[in-house]
Amino acid sequence: MLPVLYAVTLFTGAASLFLVQPLVGKLLLPLVGGSPGVWNTCMVFFQAVLLAGYLYAHRATNKLGVRRQALFHLLVLATVLFAFKAAIASTGSPVPVVTSLLPDDQDYPIFGLVALLSVAVGIPFFVLSTSSPLLQRWFAATGHHSARDPYFLYAASNAGSLLGLLGYPLLIEPRLTLAEQQSLFAIAVAVYAALVFVCAVTLLRYGATQTVPDNSPEDPEVHGSIAAVHIPAARIARWVFLAALPSSLLLGVTTHVSTNLAPVPLLWVLPLALYLVSFILVFARWPDSVHHVVGQVTPLLLLCVALSLLVDASEPFALIGLLHMGAFFGVCLVCHGELAKDRPAAEYLTAFYFWMSLGGVIGGLLNGLIAPILFHRIGMVEYPLAIVLAAAVRPRSDAPQGEPPLRKSDVLLVCILLTITVVLVLLVPRYVVTPLEPDELESWPAKLLRGGLMFGLPAVAVVVLLRRPARYALCLGALFVAGAFDAGRLGETLHMERNFYGVVRVSRSPDGKFIRLIHGTTIHGQQRADDAQCPQPMTYYSQSGPIGRLFQDLAKRKTKIQRVAVVGLGTGTVSYYAEPGQEWTFFEIDPAVARIAQNPEYFGFLHCCKAKYEIVLGDARRKLTKLPDASFDLIILDGFCSDAMPVHLLTREAFGLYFQKLTPTGVLAVNVTNPHLDLPPLVARTAGSSNSSLTVLEYHDRPGERDRQLGSIESQWMILARSDPARDPVLFDPYWWRRTTVADGPIWRDGFANLLAVWKKSGD
Repeated sequence: MLPVLYAVTLFTGAASLFLVQPLVGKLLLPLVGGSPGVWNTCMVFFQAVLLAGYLYAHRATNKLGVRRQALFHLLVLATVLFAFKAAIASTGSPVPVVTSLLPDDQDYPIFGLVALLSVAVGIPFFVLSTSSPLLQRWFAATGHHSARDPYFLYAASNAGSLLGLLGYPLLIEPRLTLAEQQSLFAIAVAVYAALVFVCAVTLLRYGATQTVPDNSPEDPEVHGSIAAVHIPAARIARWVFLAALPSSLLLGVTTHVSTNLAPVPLLWVLPLALYLVSFILVFARWPDSVHHVVGQVTPLLLLCVALSLLVDASEPFALIGLLHMGAFFGVCLVCHGELAKDRPAAEYLTAFYFWMSLGGVIGGLLNGLIAPILFHRIGMVEYPLAIVLAAAVRPRSDAPQGEPPLRKSDVLLVCILLTITVVLVLLVPRYVVTPLEPDELESWPAKLLRGGLMFGLPAVAVVVLLRRPARYALCLGALFVAGAFDAGRLGETLHMERNFYGVVRVSRSPDGKFIRLIHGTTIHGQQRADDAQCPQPMTYYSQSGPIGRLFQDLAKRKTKIQRVAVVGLGTGTVSYYAEPGQEWTFFEIDPAVARIAQNPEYFGFLHCCKAKYEIVLGDARRKLTKLPDASFDLIILDGFCSDAMPVHLLTREAFGLYFQKLTPTGVLAVNVTNPHLDLPPLVARTAGSSNSSLTVLEYHDRPGERDRQLGSIESQWMILARSDPARDPVLFDPYWWRRTTVADGPIWRDGFANLLAVWKKSGD
């Protein structure tokens, strides 16, 4: 029963640990938006606190001994209950969110976010993070016959983590409000504390020996362990590296897939789930034969991922996404498998987990904090860099014996490969031209031919060099360096900035006709390159599209619009419709976007704006609450970067705020263009739930070939207005604007939003 008790306790603690992470992320959404930077910063914070918990477990056990440390830890557990009580007394919630800690208008609001996280969940997360090393160390001291190799409990811990991770979006989020979720977390932590108390009692009563049972390497039950001797620095460095690499790749693949392939809600769950599953597998008697096969296949998968990055492959999404996930999972299995095989005796268990955790923090810091600042003008190069490093990692048993990792001839081969690839990258685009819209289906044959000629032939040479890991990794690096000379499907980059909110770039289209603002792979505005004066509106804002029709219809009304609010700046294209005497306010969360939009060297919309305008940096909803009621005649809601979904902008409370800030005859226009979510019925239900007399119309624009050549793209917009025919009829042309059918379904609130319920069905 003792192993079961410890396994259940670890399972409960780990599940609670991974329940609070997405919960906190959802609490932060209204404050800092939904960019990958938020999730990456949260991950770094959680990894750092996890490291602190592991350090406490290691130092306290060594200094106090197992028995006294168990007694001391009961006092530590009491601090959690005290913290919950204090939080509830001061804020009414066990997870307090102190918004005053977070600045509004910074490129990197990282330190404020970390301070907010520390206050909200710092203490309970720290205590939960001690579970894995501490309880395994306690179990090793109980004298139980299974205590000689307590690492099997690590699988139970990771199984709990996986349940918490998957259970949140599938079971908890769709059924419980945020307040109920916070209460559930507090209850789970209390149950965990009670189980730890029982574990401590059993330890003090039946075990608590200060020595650990013999753990010799000859013992067949402890495969891969070593005798309790001093751990060399080289071995520790290897542990740290093997832990850091998957951690860096975790954030890298999550950011790439969610911003450059498809910003699918909840997609971040899959990489983290694979990361946890790899730990479960390798610490549960991972067979050497399977480990060998994975070690042979993973380098080939990494080459395929490298090629997909070099040719900007994004379709078919399922196949490309599966390729990235498969390569990432393979790296996790290889690295974590090597860690499992090199685990030390139970006496050094807490030290082993500490160094593993340190590696995880280093990998997270590189992606979450260092890379956005270090690679400010380069883009997201940490993902390709991690791929190159991963290509050099093989199972120790597969490494060539008696050979140096790198020879002079290897370096020469890499230089030759780099030279040939650069020549191909510079020459091939002159003879193979892709169609004007590289994302269209018709462009794929030319695109594949172009990419195959540039990188396919060098890739074949790389496969031949697979046997030597260091040489193979350098060859992959050479391909990435050569790829920097290719403009790619997004065209020539004129300007690039990277900050907490992602990478924004100004690019010239491949045909040279347009200058575009791109976030990830989503175009957020463009103008013709030959527009020397004031440019014409394009993309979602063309004169023949919904926004153009909207302003034509508004011009027919008796009450003319004077004050306009726009949530989401982009290139400022919509300012084309501004008239003299009007006042326009743009709300933009990303300072880099504001800088680019105001630079007339790239975009001239704001420069030619006829009305007085102001740009307000920060989250639009927070900023709107500070303004007087009835401040605007028109609010245009288009604040979704890379098609991602800031849920807090589409809740019942948010719509209530918008109409509070609109005049009685004011109009709300919402961009509901989204490839994954069916938003019109949701918007109609949610907005109408507190406004029974609301008029809700929608317009789905599918521009023809001529309009597409002129820069228009498919878009879907809705307009919402409080009907008052006696005073000012709503004269929107019924030929274009159709009434939205309000179907039964969920109503999003600040405390409840189920993304899965509005997911588009196949064929929609």
